[in-house]
Amino acid sequence: MMITRIWHGRTAPENSEYYLGFLLGKGTQEYLETEGNLSVKVWSKKENDCTHYWTVTEWPGIESIRKFAGVDHDKAKYYPEDEGILLEFEDKVEHYESFDVSNKRIRYYLRQLDQLYQGGSWQSESISAKLKSITESAAFQQPVPNIHSVAEIVWHCIYWRKVFLNRMNGNHLYRDQTMEELNFHPLAELEKKGWQHLVNEWAQTQSEITHQLSTKRDTFLDEEYAPGYTFDHHLEGLIQHDLYHLGQIGLVIKIIHTLKPKEPLTRF
Repeated sequence: MMITRIWHGRTAPENSEYYLGFLLGKGTQEYLETEGNLSVKVWSKKENDCTHYWTVTEWPGIESIRKFAGVDHDKAKYYPEDEGILLEFEDKVEHYESFDVSNKRIRYYLRQLDQLYQGGSWQSESISAKLKSITESAAFQQPVPNIHSVAEIVWHCIYWRKVFLNRMNGNHLYRDQTMEELNFHPLAELEKKGWQHLVNEWAQTQSEITHQLSTKRDTFLDEEYAPGYTFDHHLEGLIQHDLYHLGQIGLVIKIIHTLKPKEPLTRF
C-alpha cells in the first residue's frame, strides 16, 4: 500500500503551454528531490475556457509526504511562478491509499533471465548453448592450477541461484548457513555429481526462478530480504552475476583450447 497525493490547478488557455513546461521542470523538481518519493506524474486536460493540471505523486507513507509538504500535509504548496498564472489557489490536496498490482518490472527481469539462458540478447551468447557446447572431460579441466574449471564456475552460479530461491521462500539464513561449505564445491565432489547433473541443476533453477517470479507483482521487488537490501537489488545482482560468469566460462574454454588444441573439448 502507498499514499497517492494529488494537487489540482487551472490556467487560462493562453498560459497552458508555459505552465506545462514549468510543471515538467522546476514545478515538480522538489517532489523528485524529496527522500521517499516513489513517482511523479503530471496530468493535463484542455477545456474551452481553461486547462486543468494535476500533479500525481506516490509515497510510502504520510511521513514521507511531510518531508515535502510540512506538518500540515493536506495543505497545497505553491511557488512564485504560480502567481498570475493559476486561476485560483486551491487550499487542499487529495490523499488516497493506493495499491500497485502491476508486474512490468518483473516481466523486464524475466525477459533478461530468459535471454541470458536461452539466447536472443544483443551479445549473441547464452548459458544454455555454452553449457551444451563443452564435453564432460573439458568441463572439469582447470586451465591452469588454482583457476576454476567450467564445472566449478557453473556450480558457483547454481549456488547463488539457490540462495535467491531460498530468500524468495522466506529462508533468509540459507546463505549464512551454507556459503562456507557450498559456495565453491571441491572439484572431486562435482565430478561425482557429473557434468550433465550440473547442467540439469542450472536448468532447474532457471525454471524455478521463472515460475516463482511470474506469480509476483512489482511490489515484491521492493520487499527487503535483509535490512536495506531489496529483492530488486538481489535479482539485478543475480543477472549481472550470471552474465559475468558466462563471459568467464567462455574465456576458460578458449584457454583450454589454446593449451590442448588436439583434444576434443567441444561438441558441434
